[in-house]
Amino acid sequence: MNTIRNYKVELFEPPCLPGSPRWSSRVEIDEDLTGLLPYLNGYLKKRFYDPNSQTIVFKMDGHAVSVRPHEIRIGNLLDKEEGEKVAKKVINFINYIETKRDEIIPDFTRKEPPKAIEIFKLLPKTNCRKCGYLTCMAFATALAKGEADLDDC
Repeated sequence: MNTIRNYKVELFEPPCLPGSPRWSSRVEIDEDLTGLLPYLNGYLKKRFYDPNSQTIVFKMDGHAVSVRPHEIRIGNLLDKEEGEKVAKKVINFINYIETKRDEIIPDFTRKEPPKAIEIFKLLPKTNCRKCGYLTCMAFATALAKGEADLDDC
């Protein structure tokens, strides 16, 4: 694979949230990222990876990022300027993974984040609020979304 040099960012209103103040972007790239997806899967700790649909989803700075062979989608954007900035950061990250390919063990297995109820079952269920959430279930939900850290419990 070659390093990504050229890309085009298109900003659009999320179809599932019409009228939302947040935007999404689609980043078109010429390079084929298929061979790099297992390396992203091997490198990232919090992600969803489906080798059948050739998609990996992860968060970067509060933005949902979905990488497919010829496109990247980024959510939770304020405007075009932020869309361009975050797209550049994601491209730089992908290019970094490409340079470290020899040092990363590729992972070809499907990965799904744990469900909130599975996390909740492992928590003390005291609702002590020391984590900053009202209930252990709220904390488990935030943890499943990648918005909280296990060390907060």
